[in-house]
Amino acid sequence: MAVHDFEDTTGSALDLVETSFLTLTESPGGLGVNGADFPGLADRWFGLRDLRVEMTRPQASWATRNAVWAFLLAARDVDAWKVAAVGMAMPALRHITATLAPVYRGEAADLDAEVLTGFIDVYAGLPAGTRGIPGRLAFGAYEAGLVEVAGYRKPGMDLPVLGALPRPWLEPRWLLAQAVERAVISPPDARLLALTRLQGVTVAAVSERSGVPGEELAIRRDAAELELAVAVGAGELGPGTGGGR
Repeated sequence: MAVHDFEDTTGSALDLVETSFLTLTESPGGLGVNGADFPGLADRWFGLRDLRVEMTRPQASWATRNAVWAFLLAARDVDAWKVAAVGMAMPALRHITATLAPVYRGEAADLDAEVLTGFIDVYAGLPAGTRGIPGRLAFGAYEAGLVEVAGYRKPGMDLPVLGALPRPWLEPRWLLAQAVERAVISPPDARLLALTRLQGVTVAAVSERSGVPGEELAIRRDAAELELAVAVGAGELGPGTGGGR
């Protein structure tokens, strides 16, 4: 399966995959799994539409998500299951594109295609038995989208490096911790990003607390986000990049 398999004038690549996913999973007779085969799922039949909802619930355990995605990875030689896998990842892919699109100077359909390509490339090449399959797949999509937008960003727009990370697939605090550990950004800049990007604290409030001028903090934050984006694009950060989960 490649992105050109979904090229059409009636919608973006993600739109077309979603349409195919809904067709493949239509009841009765649609694709599904036996919940008893996966830890944490009820002993019943799950159509993939229902399973997709289950996988997006905060209470879905890491073990459950990883087991489901190990199954989807093992089934990738079957075309229908390739489409199903992308469909199962659609909430994460849509989050990435929706967060990055306002900053992007290009066409939304082009961004969709880049994100889909990033996901498919990892899905096609990831060895069976890999740990942290969901995070690695989502990061492939995230990295592709971030690199595309970073190189074609609207002037004066902040790059949503942390906001584009899809939860529960990937945790922004984990990326910040990895970036500090690898000296991509400093601990103070990581705290600044956590406060202003993850906790919603304004730069003005941080300035008042710290005594550091707001303009200086804003410049530091922009620089730190750019450093994160460059490191992600260079393969220096992310799952499986040496000590990553």
